[in-house]
Amino acid sequence: MPRRTNCIFFMIALCVMPPASAQPAMPLKLTCENAVNPQSITVPHPQLSWTVNPGVETVAYQVLVASSEEKLKVDEADLWDSGRVISDRRTTQYRGKRLASRQRCYWKVRVWGSYYTATRYSEPANWQMGLLSFYDREGK
Repeated sequence: MPRRTNCIFFMIALCVMPPASAQPAMPLKLTCENAVNPQSITVPHPQLSWTVNPGVETVAYQVLVASSEEKLKVDEADLWDSGRVISDRRTTQYRGKRLASRQRCYWKVRVWGSYYTATRYSEPANWQMGLLSFYDREGK
């Protein structure tokens, strides 16, 4: 009798668990304004983008942006946390705190697949703001 119980449990588990192909792959190739880790971004709300493996369906994403790598490592988004955004898009515009000239920002993203299974966060990326005002030049 125990053998039959194990078999039934296994069959139920197969019906409930999403197939392995439904698990989205962790986001790859993070870009800011179409560049990898750019050093002189002059737009106040840069575009952030990422890719996933071809053929992978995503239904949501979350972007974290922090002022230091240390904060980002512990998921502390002191500049911006997009929250879970229901969208299959793989790009978003930064909508966090106002950024200053020469400020470095660190970011990462995770996505959810069609079974609402979240990936781990991507490897971190960064960007540095350029001069946002003529008065930010040295000596002025």
